[in-house]
Amino acid sequence: MGGIPIGRIAGFPVSVNWSVLVILWLFTWSLASTLPSAVPGYAKGAYWLAGACGALILLGSLLAHELTHAVLARRAGVKVINVTLWLFGGVTRLGGEAKTATEAFRIAVSGPLMSLTLAAVFGAAAYGLGVLGVAHIVLGVAWWLAGINLLLGLFNLLPGAPLDGGRVLKAYLWRRHGGSVRAAIGAARAGRILAFILIALGLLEFLAGGMVGGVWLAFIGWFIFAASREEEAQVITRQAIAGVRVADVMTADPHTAPADITIEDFIQRYLLGDRHSAYPVADRDGSIIGLITLAQLRGVAPSQRAATLDGMRRLGPPFTCERGLPTGIGSWPVEPQDVGGPSEGSAYECWVGCARTIGGGVRFGWGHR
Repeated sequence: MGGIPIGRIAGFPVSVNWSVLVILWLFTWSLASTLPSAVPGYAKGAYWLAGACGALILLGSLLAHELTHAVLARRAGVKVINVTLWLFGGVTRLGGEAKTATEAFRIAVSGPLMSLTLAAVFGAAAYGLGVLGVAHIVLGVAWWLAGINLLLGLFNLLPGAPLDGGRVLKAYLWRRHGGSVRAAIGAARAGRILAFILIALGLLEFLAGGMVGGVWLAFIGWFIFAASREEEAQVITRQAIAGVRVADVMTADPHTAPADITIEDFIQRYLLGDRHSAYPVADRDGSIIGLITLAQLRGVAPSQRAATLDGMRRLGPPFTCERGLPTGIGSWPVEPQDVGGPSEGSAYECWVGCARTIGGGVRFGWGHR
């Protein structure tokens, strides 16, 4: 999930997806449209200003929710890639999984508990400000923030992946049955059941006249359905390659292409009739200087095919290797996080780049499973 980096908080990279503008507008509109009936007597501009302030504070609450996940994950020894705010709140991308069911439970439940804590804090603040006689519009925003955080905390505890409640369910099933894979599949399937319920409720609300609320609820249900199905596929894929060595899926002695041939010659002599989709590129002394892939070639216009492979450095991105491994080919297993860790996009194609030093050069092998 792409986003605009905004800095680091507590050591975690934080970014904001463009879709945050959508929820920022929705929160502002929601609050600005409900405040006039709750606290009448203010100018229209005051309601919109209060709505914008409330929406920004709510985004901060969502960030606090995700950062709590990140902090607990770090304490459990799980790598945190980044935290991103987007249309449906936030995502904490992890580079692995908790080692025990207890740690997984703590990471999962921490976010909703933070939301519920913030609900209590905003509620107490609203009560205290009311006693002090603060302007009613401020009290209205505080009570709204308390209610929204309460709703977010409870909703996230619903037992179905990818919600936090689904992670809690996974931890419970993991502890009960002793297997994280079985637990993850169970949580994902529970997520699909939850999705069907939300979609049905959304359709009923839509038919009853609640057009906006019904469509939004059904849309959330659809998202949960798609995400839970994707999550189950990730688990099955990771399980399929668990413990598989690089040597088991690689081509040990791949064809190499000399750097001084033209792109057109490379296509004619190497690509046509060959099954590989990536080739190591060798310099005149035999050392490997890069990797040429079909994806790179598709970006080269026919008029530029007279350039050499080495010249591709000036036509596009530099050569890249998906993953390099130190000396000892085949000694590293393919780790589950190499094909999409928790909260990451799925990766059904497992490309593994493997390298070893041979007389100062590097030989490459790769596999597709």
